[in-house]
Amino acid sequence: MKEKLDILNKELDLLFKLLNKYSNEEINFKPSLKKWSIGENMYHLWLSEISTEKYIRKKTSYPDSLVKVNSIGRLKLAILYFVWFIGVKLKAPKILVDPIPKNIDLQNLKKKWLESRKSFKLLIGSLDENILNKGVLRHPLVGRINMKMTLDFLFYHFKNHKKIIHKLEKKINL
Repeated sequence: MKEKLDILNKELDLLFKLLNKYSNEEINFKPSLKKWSIGENMYHLWLSEISTEKYIRKKTSYPDSLVKVNSIGRLKLAILYFVWFIGVKLKAPKILVDPIPKNIDLQNLKKKWLESRKSFKLLIGSLDENILNKGVLRHPLVGRINMKMTLDFLFYHFKNHKKIIHKLEKKINL
């Protein structure tokens, strides 16, 4: 699990370094009313991660209620990754969209994100291997997934939005 978190941290660090060259105005530039800005994409990613951690904290506080992960969930997760790979956009759950502010301060978001990553790492380190292998998260499309699958989901979710962010960068530079 540590390796997966290290990879997530490295990806986040690289993306923040890349985005550091843009002004706050450029980060919050919306190419159209229906599309998110770079800042909104970043905020959504952070919101997804902190919501995931909160859910896992709550679920793992009742370890007897955790269930095993089934092979259908694994298959659904693989299909989701394929859907992202081919570029199909999916609507985010309402809880991960509604609270996004109009103006994102990237430096402030980075600070909060790094703190939440530390918290998530501590949570994972505190959980017994038996709990980590159970369905600690209920994904809205996939169903119950374990911690390894959760970290994989967060990685691919991040990569998917990173592609979107790179497309948005090209629109800023026009």
